[in-house]
Amino acid sequence: MFRQEAAKLFIKGTLHDNSSESTLLIGNKTSESSATQHKVLGGFVINAWAEQVDRMTNFRVPYIDLKAEFSELKDGLIDDLVTVGENARLILRQEVQQLETTAAEYLGVEHAVGVGSGTDALMLALKALGIGSGDEVITVAHTFVATIAAIANVGAIPVLIDIQDDFNIDSTLLEEAITSATRAVMVVHMNGRCCEMKPIRELCERYGLELVEDAAQAFGSRYSGQAAGSLGAFGCFSFHPMKILHCFGDGGLVTTNDAGLADTVRMLRNHGQRTKDEIIMYGVNSRLDNLQAAFLLRSIARLDGEIERRREIASRYHHGLEGMAGVDCPEMDGDGHFDVFSSYVIRSRKRDHLSCQLRAKGIEVFSHWPVPNHHQPALGLTNFKLPVTEKMSKEVLSLPVHGQLSNDQVDYVIEAIRDGD
Repeated sequence: MFRQEAAKLFIKGTLHDNSSESTLLIGNKTSESSATQHKVLGGFVINAWAEQVDRMTNFRVPYIDLKAEFSELKDGLIDDLVTVGENARLILRQEVQQLETTAAEYLGVEHAVGVGSGTDALMLALKALGIGSGDEVITVAHTFVATIAAIANVGAIPVLIDIQDDFNIDSTLLEEAITSATRAVMVVHMNGRCCEMKPIRELCERYGLELVEDAAQAFGSRYSGQAAGSLGAFGCFSFHPMKILHCFGDGGLVTTNDAGLADTVRMLRNHGQRTKDEIIMYGVNSRLDNLQAAFLLRSIARLDGEIERRREIASRYHHGLEGMAGVDCPEMDGDGHFDVFSSYVIRSRKRDHLSCQLRAKGIEVFSHWPVPNHHQPALGLTNFKLPVTEKMSKEVLSLPVHGQLSNDQVDYVIEAIRDGD
């Protein structure tokens, strides 16, 4: 009902941009608003007209196509549901253990621990390292808020430094950010590309700092032959549906080569219990459930094909947009990198205009993130000055890249960008 009514309003011109007099009416709910104010539609609060349009549009080129992927996997997923259900293997049973073993082998690490989400993976890693009140953890602002929130939620202090042109942490700025209170560095492997880990690891070793990898966007990426998630004390992954390797809900994974740390995370995820009758510490409930683990086992078996296709699409974008004035493509491989393109992010000085043009042509794109975290007043991080991050936030635009995308769709995106004014 909401979609139908909203569509009627849009067609009539009631929903439009740059209007200070737009009045929205559904049922008995009315809201007068400007383009920058919230608009109430049938109980839904929506921040921008583009989002209203998106909710009523079937994109010709979707940013990600979970429906198509589900159709490809449907029969197998139903088999998994039946197997898990009939055997009543619901919590921390065979499928979780099998996924942990399979993921550890894929990533070349000794231990992998399934948890409830990528955010929990970060928090549990920090807790297992004993990081807490008064400790400083160096990271970046150009990341999803969960990275910084994990630091704050264990009582530690986020210290933000700037990024370089590949959207990853600028290792040349790391040493000057280290103080006597610094306990750890949390790198973020952005968009499926590993950070420059050699100088970062050397600095952490020299100063006795823990190194945690936020590898939520980087499952399968490599640096100098080593997988993301194998390069620090802990690797932390998300299985959110927007990720390359994902489940059909929430899930996460913690990786490490330290048996003691792995045991600590296992206890932390399960209420601090070593056994049902022995509680070692205060913990949380952050257990990857068996059904999602079963789904992930099916997906990891086809992960190499997904990565290969994403890299093909990235190469096609590269060649199609090469040399175009005003558009910068991301780096690809080089200097020991193997990139998996969880996102394909271009930069444009006319990002907002280009975004509107592409959406008008049925191409779903996103800006990750138009407001950098240190400009979010509620986070209390406004003292940091990060000029590259701030510049990037005005320019970045994520294009569709996923295994269900056809070459014709990719070419349509390229053509739409080249035709933009």
